[in-house]
Amino acid sequence: MNDRMMQFRVGVVVLATAIIAGILIVLFGDLPSLVQATYPLKMSFADARGVSNGTPVRKNGILVGRVADVELDEKGGVSVVADIDSYVPIYKDEQPRIATTLLGDAEIQLVPGRVVPPRQRIAPEEVLVGAVSRDPFEVFATLEPKLGAALESLTQASESVTKLSANLDRLLLGDDDTFSKMVAKTEKALDAFSLAMDNINDVMGDANARANLKQTLNSLPEVINDLRTTVQGIGTTVDTADRNLRNLEGLTRPLGERGEGMVAQVDKTIGRLDEVLQQATFFTRALNESDGTLGKLVRDPKVYDDLAQAAANVNNLTKELRPIVDDVRVFTDKIARHPEQLGVRGALDRRPGLK
Repeated sequence: MNDRMMQFRVGVVVLATAIIAGILIVLFGDLPSLVQATYPLKMSFADARGVSNGTPVRKNGILVGRVADVELDEKGGVSVVADIDSYVPIYKDEQPRIATTLLGDAEIQLVPGRVVPPRQRIAPEEVLVGAVSRDPFEVFATLEPKLGAALESLTQASESVTKLSANLDRLLLGDDDTFSKMVAKTEKALDAFSLAMDNINDVMGDANARANLKQTLNSLPEVINDLRTTVQGIGTTVDTADRNLRNLEGLTRPLGERGEGMVAQVDKTIGRLDEVLQQATFFTRALNESDGTLGKLVRDPKVYDDLAQAAANVNNLTKELRPIVDDVRVFTDKIARHPEQLGVRGALDRRPGLK
């Protein structure tokens, strides 16, 4: 092999290596950013752990740009600027989120929020406020105490299950007859329930009984209405009785207040009634005695006849005195009106007086 052939082969290898390196740079390097137009996207994070220049920015899992600048802002956060491919639109509802893999590599994911058409693209100077996903190791460290408590609870639960299985074993297979008694009571209860269902079936199986029950249920609203009316009547009666009792209380209160005087008055009246009864007894005894005046008046017809004759005479005398009384009335009226007539001339004057 001469030198020219060796140089040719070396040149072919170098050229192939350069071509392969160019292809790898185009696919995986920063060369696309040199040939692809980009625009800046400003983002703000409270913590940008793991983010640096060249950190990939992905949207729906596709690489759409890389971080170009990372610096602290005046508010204590981190300001991140990324170069996004010009053909990729970024909307206002999207939120940048920093995600960290298990190997510690960070990337920024653009997560869409609530999509309300029409979506608005972000302005050149607008800043998207991002969030930071928790580190898997940090999450695991946080969950370690909870996992310990969960394992302890699981251990206690297993012990409780062991005790429960031991109690069930002792209950079902041991010498204790509690389970047998419980089974016997259950069988007895089931027999009683079966008997009750048979009785119900016996009653409800009769067509007449079902018809009567249906009629009773249909008439139940009417009975309830009658009962309601009766209760209202009872309420009215109770109100009337209460009002009467109040009126009676108003009547008996004065009687109670004057009770002593009324009792004394009643006692005095009873005394007088006793005296009147004694006098009536004496009068009755006098009437029953034939020697007395009243007894003769009641028993002797002659005395009655004399009294009747005297009353007749008095009646006749009254009739005869009536004209005289009339003349005396006329005379006194005339004298009262014309007293000058008492003289001789008045006696001789025959003019009639006023009547």
